[in-house]
Amino acid sequence: MAKNRSKSELTPLEKVAIFLVSIGLETGQRIIALMDTSEINAVVPQIRSLTEISPEMQGIVWDEFKELGYEAQMNPVETLTVIRFLFNGSRIRYPY
Repeated sequence: MAKNRSKSELTPLEKVAIFLVSIGLETGQRIIALMDTSEINAVVPQIRSLTEISPEMQGIVWDEFKELGYEAQMNPVETLTVIRFLFNGSRIRYPY
C-alpha cells in the first residue's frame, strides 16, 4: 500500500483493512469474528496485503471512521455497523 495516498484514492475495503489493523489485533479479531464468510474472504486478504501504513494514512482513515460515527467505547457489533456504512450499510463486499 502506498504511504501517501489520499482518502479518496483508497477503496472502502482498503479503509476497512487499515481501520481493523489500527484498532489493534484483539479488537480487530472480535469484529472479524462477527463477519460472514464472504466478508471475511474480502477483508482478510486485504489486511494481509498491507505492507506499510503511514501515520498520516492511519489518521485519515481514523478520522473518516469518526465521521461515520465510530467511538472508541463501541462494542464489536456497533463497530461492524459503522464499518458497513462504507458499503452503504450493507455487508462488506468486493468488488465495491
